[in-house]
Amino acid sequence: MGTSISHPSPRNINWKPVHIGYVNKLIPENRIINEIWRAAENSAQNISSEIRSDSIFRCFEIINNSKNFQEAVTKYEDFIKQSRSNSIVVELAKRVIPNAFESKDRTQKWSECFFSEVTRYIVSRDASGFVGGNNRNATVAELIQFKKSISSKVESAIGQMNVNISTKKDWDSFVTNSINHLKSIV
Repeated sequence: MGTSISHPSPRNINWKPVHIGYVNKLIPENRIINEIWRAAENSAQNISSEIRSDSIFRCFEIINNSKNFQEAVTKYEDFIKQSRSNSIVVELAKRVIPNAFESKDRTQKWSECFFSEVTRYIVSRDASGFVGGNNRNATVAELIQFKKSISSKVESAIGQMNVNISTKKDWDSFVTNSINHLKSIV
């Protein structure tokens, strides 16, 4: 039997606005999303760099060129093994491949779900330490609903972005524009 270790965001000035959002119910969820992405961009382990990586762009390409989600997952797993490029962000990208094939516009749907999943991961690793009477979420059930709401808002925000990508440079531009949008949604 294995154990899971949570690696929360650092308790520093960069993440403090996010943590305040996990405590204070008066802070709108969109503002928490803004602060999550500002903090993520300013962290030593810059998530946006990982999202811009060749490995994530390759996932995008594979989805665009696969017949079904099983083929896409297999191709992406093969790519990860060959390139030895696995990371939590790569795993999150792989996790939402099936979602992409629920839509006619697979790359749009995957992009929405991917950014939503990355945000959910950040919230999950941190917000569990902010559950109880003096926090935004007094119960685990409230935390689950909070994470669903945040994820839905991120998916909707990325759904407003234009996913017209054919090159790595296009991908990098899309990521920059998407993160800037997430840092500013109201």
